[in-house]
Amino acid sequence: MAWATFHRCWARWLALTLLSLLAANAWADIVKLDDQFTSQPIGRHLRVLDDPTGKMRLADVEAQRSDSRWEDRHSDNLNFGYSRSALWLHGELVNVASEQQDWLLGMRYPLLDYLDIYVVWPDGRVQHHASGDRRPFHTRSLADRNFYFKLKLRQGDHVQLYVRVQGQGSLQAPLEVSTPAAYERHAHVEQLLLGIYSGALLAMLVYNLLLCISLRDKAYLHYVVYISLFGMTQYTLSGLAFETLWPNAPNWGNQAAPIFMGLAGWSLVLFSRQFLDLRTHWPRADLAMQALQWLYLAAVPETFVLPYAIPIKIVTLATIVTPVLLLIITVGLLRKGVQQARYFLAAFTVLLLGVLLTSLHMFGIVQRNFLTEYSMQIGSMLEFTLLSFALAHRVKLAREEYERLQLAHATELEHRVQDRTRDLDKAMTELTKANERLQELTEQDALTGLKNRMFLSERMPEVWRQAQRWHTPVSVLMIDVDHFKRVNDDHGHLAGDEALKQVAGVIAHAVQRPGDHALRYGGEEFLVLLPQTHTVGAAHIAETIRLGVQSLDFRHEGKPIPLTVSIGLASVVPTIDLPPQALLNAADQLLYQAKQNGRNRCALNPQALATMPRKSGAAHKPQGPATPSESLKPAAGQPDPASSARS
Repeated sequence: MAWATFHRCWARWLALTLLSLLAANAWADIVKLDDQFTSQPIGRHLRVLDDPTGKMRLADVEAQRSDSRWEDRHSDNLNFGYSRSALWLHGELVNVASEQQDWLLGMRYPLLDYLDIYVVWPDGRVQHHASGDRRPFHTRSLADRNFYFKLKLRQGDHVQLYVRVQGQGSLQAPLEVSTPAAYERHAHVEQLLLGIYSGALLAMLVYNLLLCISLRDKAYLHYVVYISLFGMTQYTLSGLAFETLWPNAPNWGNQAAPIFMGLAGWSLVLFSRQFLDLRTHWPRADLAMQALQWLYLAAVPETFVLPYAIPIKIVTLATIVTPVLLLIITVGLLRKGVQQARYFLAAFTVLLLGVLLTSLHMFGIVQRNFLTEYSMQIGSMLEFTLLSFALAHRVKLAREEYERLQLAHATELEHRVQDRTRDLDKAMTELTKANERLQELTEQDALTGLKNRMFLSERMPEVWRQAQRWHTPVSVLMIDVDHFKRVNDDHGHLAGDEALKQVAGVIAHAVQRPGDHALRYGGEEFLVLLPQTHTVGAAHIAETIRLGVQSLDFRHEGKPIPLTVSIGLASVVPTIDLPPQALLNAADQLLYQAKQNGRNRCALNPQALATMPRKSGAAHKPQGPATPSESLKPAAGQPDPASSARS
């Protein structure tokens, strides 16, 4: 009896110990979401199941949870390289946070063809999210280049997570769990980095395009084409092209990557051959580069007839070979004494490192991290910078060669060189003047000579920010020529154009203070922007303009044509929660009111801006003494400008 009792106690202790160990092991694979949790990749907590047929469904996978085919990859950022199988990931989430209930599941790889996420609750309820770049962009829970899904877990909720990924390209599954606040911070930093890269790339493109136009050098033309296609390739691979350019064309989005990669590689080889002048310095190397160039081009039409995996592998392998081959060729040219190969060698050394890291990452040889994720951007930016130096050095070498020829033929060529220098100076002067004139034309109305709407869009934000900073008022006059259509219909468009010129002259004469701007807003509408001007001062200018137009002695072909204007006046001290467009809208509404009340008057309802739309979440705050609630109080014996305008 005692022995039986001891046996049962021993069995119970052993069972409890085993259960404790199993529970400890199971808990190690559970992702605990607590109050300190912000954002974390969870790849090392997931098990992986290979589905070669691609036909398994959630019920099949759940039935095989204990199958030995499940693997642990022990990596936060799972990378499976090029695989034709569908891959299932499984993990568990438990929310132990006392306050946080809203979470985000994110797959930070925008090139997955098909992505399905299943959240299974203990009661059997299933939450399914389907996305991927082979599905329209609007299927995503959040408008993001990566795949993010909303998940609501109350305290104590314990759910099973299943993820299915499938595609013909490189299969990567960097799955993470994040709070909305952490997602916003990360998205802000990511957008900032991508914005800096895009801006630098665009600046490099514009700079070299201007040099191409100025110098008319074929090398610059090839370089500009290369930068453009490379930038489009990066825009596609980052998922931004699918988000902004073709969100409803997933099939084209799937083909765009190998197409742009092939065209970018082709333009790179073409530029390299021309820049290094391989046909002259190394004909055999030039033949090898020609073969590589045709390989890139061949991958473009293949994209439309072959499975995606074939052309993408071709261009990826060619992308690895290209910088290696260029590195070898450049070293050989340096040994031959070709000086322009020095910068070229440095440029393609950094590009080679970036390409190798990106390609090895896509094949699953190295794991995902910041360096592998952005290595192509870092390497390409350094490459573009060094290639710009290389092109400048090439120009420098050409100039030195020219100077040597000049010294050799000083007597014979002296006058020719002087003539060419004068022509070049003249051309550069004319180009500078043309650029200055072009800048003026973009901001000036051709008919009236006033500023145009483009000038307003550039100037208004600056005026608004200054007024916000110094708490000074900004006034706007919206001016419309009364019955202008009748002038065109009765007297012709030439008379209408001349009438607009006359009205513009009156407005320009009335707006003399530095900092004030008169511009043609569109058609027969004009706008006057008056920084640091209260309602009373703006009303005085408005009445001056109205009376000036009314007193015009305008005639066309001997026939008098009366002209009047209606004016809407709005004035406000800008605040953080008030957008500039609200002031323009208020002035436009008051202009409409002036026309409704009989035209040839100025409407400046003091309460016009009290109901202006403000930014979301901002509180309405009372304004200072020059706010829209300000009323005009004329001095004793003086007429009220507002009353005079309305009369």
